[in-house]
Parts: sequence; C-alpha cells; structure tokens
Amino acid sequence: MRSLRGRLFVLVTLATTLVWTLAATWTIVSTREEVQDVLDSRLLEAARMVAALNLGPRRDASGVQDLSSYSRQLSCQIWTLDGALVGRSAGAPTRPLAVVESGFSERVIEEERWRIYTHIDTERGLRVMVGDKLRVRRMLLRDMLAGLLLPAIAGLIFLGVMIWFSIARGLRPVRWLAAAIEERSADDAAEIAVGKVPAEIEPLVNAMNRLFSRLEAARRSERDFVANAAHELQTPLAGLKAQAEVAARTSDPDMRRSALVRISRAVDRTGRLVRQLLVLARLQDKKSYTPVGEVSLDSLLGEILDDWHPLAQQRDAVLNMKQPCSYCLCVDPDLLRLAIGNLVENAIIYGGYGQTVSIRCRAGSRFEIHIEDSGPGIAPDKRKTLRRRFERGSSASETGTGLGFSIVETALEALDGHLELMHSQAGGLLAVISLPKSIIRS
Repeated sequence: MRSLRGRLFVLVTLATTLVWTLAATWTIVSTREEVQDVLDSRLLEAARMVAALNLGPRRDASGVQDLSSYSRQLSCQIWTLDGALVGRSAGAPTRPLAVVESGFSERVIEEERWRIYTHIDTERGLRVMVGDKLRVRRMLLRDMLAGLLLPAIAGLIFLGVMIWFSIARGLRPVRWLAAAIEERSADDAAEIAVGKVPAEIEPLVNAMNRLFSRLEAARRSERDFVANAAHELQTPLAGLKAQAEVAARTSDPDMRRSALVRISRAVDRTGRLVRQLLVLARLQDKKSYTPVGEVSLDSLLGEILDDWHPLAQQRDAVLNMKQPCSYCLCVDPDLLRLAIGNLVENAIIYGGYGQTVSIRCRAGSRFEIHIEDSGPGIAPDKRKTLRRRFERGSSASETGTGLGFSIVETALEALDGHLELMHSQAGGLLAVISLPKSIIRS
C-alpha cells in the first residue's frame, strides 16, 4: 500500500479491532458462564421452594396438583420416591425430567434438550425436578450478547471513522511540507523551517535541508567550473585570433614563423584544456570503487612511461622506475592510469628542463605509488591552493590548465584513495597516491 494515510489507518484499525475482538471474546465467554450460573442457581432455588410447599396427600393420577403458579416460567415435577407423580407445572412433560438421583443434569425429552436440577426430600419422600429448555437459555444469552455487541460494533465503526479523519489531520504537516516544496522554484535552495513540523518529521526535513545544501554547493561549483572554463578558453582563443591576425598581416618571415609557433602552443593548451574538461566530466559518474579485474602494475607503469616518453625527450627529462613494482592489483586500470599519468605529465611540464621523474611503489598499511621529480617543487603554503580547479602556480607555463590535481583527486576518490603532496628528497615535489591495501592480489 503506497498511501501513508491508508497504511496508518489499516494498522491502527487492525490493532483496535484485535483488542476489541479479544475483549468481546472475553465478554462472551464470561457472560455465558455467569448467565449459566445464574440460571442454574434459579433452578436450584426453585426446586427448594417447590419442595417446601405444603402438599396434601396424594389421591390418584387425575388428582395431580397444579404447580404453574410456583414455576415462574420453569417446568416443575414432583415425584414420590417410589415413582408416582405428585404434581407438575403446565407444559411440563409427563415423563420424568431427569433420571439421575440428585443434582444438575441434561436430558433430551421429545426432541428438546433440558437442563434439570433434581432435589430429594427424604423426610417427605419426594423428588422435586425443576428444569428449563436449553433453547430458551440460548435465546436469552443471544439477546443479552446482542445487546452488548451491537453497541460495541457501532462504536468500532464510529471509532474507525474518527481514526480516518484523525490520521488525515495528523498528516497535515506532511501535506504542508509537500506544498512548500512544490511551490519552490528550481533556484530556491533555502532551508525549510524545522519549527513548523512535528518532531517525527524533523529528521526528514533536516535530511532535505542537508540535501538542498549539497545541491546548492554542487550548483555553485558547477557555475564556478563553467565560468572558469569559459575564462580559460577565452584566453587561448583570444591569443589564437591575435597571432593569426599577426601572421596574416606581416610580411616578415620570422614574425610569421613566431606567430605560427604561438598559435601552435595556444592550440596545444586549448586541446589539453578541452581534453581534461572531458575527463573531469566523465569522472563525475564514477562515484565508487569498482574492481574490474587483476592488473599488472609493472605493465601499467610501463605503458605510462611509454606514453609520456616523447614529452620527456622534448624537455630533456629522464623517466624511470626506481625498482620493479611486481604487484597484481584489483583496480580499474583506466582510473589508475589517469591519476598516475596526470602526475607524471605535471612533473615533466612544471619540473623544468633536464630533470628526473621517478616512480616507485611501496606496500605498508596502505598501498602507495610515489611520483617524484627533481624540479623546483611547490611551496607548502601553495600545495592546498593548487588542488583547486584552474589554479596554477606563479611559475606555471602557458600550457598549464590548473586541472591536473583535480583530475587526479577525482579519479582517486572513485578508487577509495587519496593524494598527498610533499617535499621530495631530490629537491622537487613528491606526489603520493595512497590506495587500500586490499587491492593487492597475491
């Protein structure tokens, strides 16, 4: 059942009906027993009263005394101990009501079941039998129970109606909350006032307010990202246009060649920026670490070194692995290649000419991959700043985009890892990729 109102109504009604049913069952059972006791007591008292009557001597069968005035709607018989009928009430059968000596008994007489009490007066030599029909008892009990249950059933129906409307009134804050959210515009991320809702709904409202806060932060980040991306693209595009105009207007071969070189650099920077923007967009969908199979780390690092070897040659940099990384990892190879590749690229570009970029790995409480360069490094107070998107150091080259560390951290977040930047013993920057030790496969 999808309706909260209907679900609450069913649960409360079922609980109420169960309690009322148990109470009604207890009432029926106890009432039946009490009524039986009362009627049995009535039989006993009537028998004793009839036994106390002052009867004359018995004459013959036609002279049986009429006891109708004493029966009080009961059937009564008086027999002598030797089996002669002395008296009976109107409607009482001529056959003995009971065959037992004394006490209570039940017997079927002329297709009618009777409840009889037999009293023996030994001094007078009489046996008094007083009985009533069980059918009459059942009718009496049925009428009594109907008088009790019909008001209870009517009360239960009325209670169900009251429960239905009470639940509707109790759920009014939920409808108010739904209306308040429905009336909001897409740009309204203000918090919902907690004081207007009951305590039971307050956790829901608090969770929604936290969601609104996260959505607003995400939208703000997205707006900043788009604005920064537009700004970063505007600079190389403006440079492209200016250098193209210079190349088109000048007749000096050297100036034209210099303009074309600048155009080439601007295209490289723009291409790298677009590529990294696409990578960041793709990484937004990978929010959790999902192992995809076993990967040889030696092979993966070898491919990365091969990919960036041409760029290292252009800058007279040396790429190497300090020791073999003979580990088999259960990890997404594309994400790990993306993280390591960006750190190697940053080390080559920003480390300067003629430097050394080294890779090594270490397994401790966590699995670590170290990318170390011998360049100028990054000042400690700038390391946190440079993690922000489009943030570049004061000595960054014109080909930088300020997205490298953001891409690395986004990829590592999907791998349940993190990045640490620290000073290298070689004088440059040491970037440490830290991953869970559980990714190692023996």
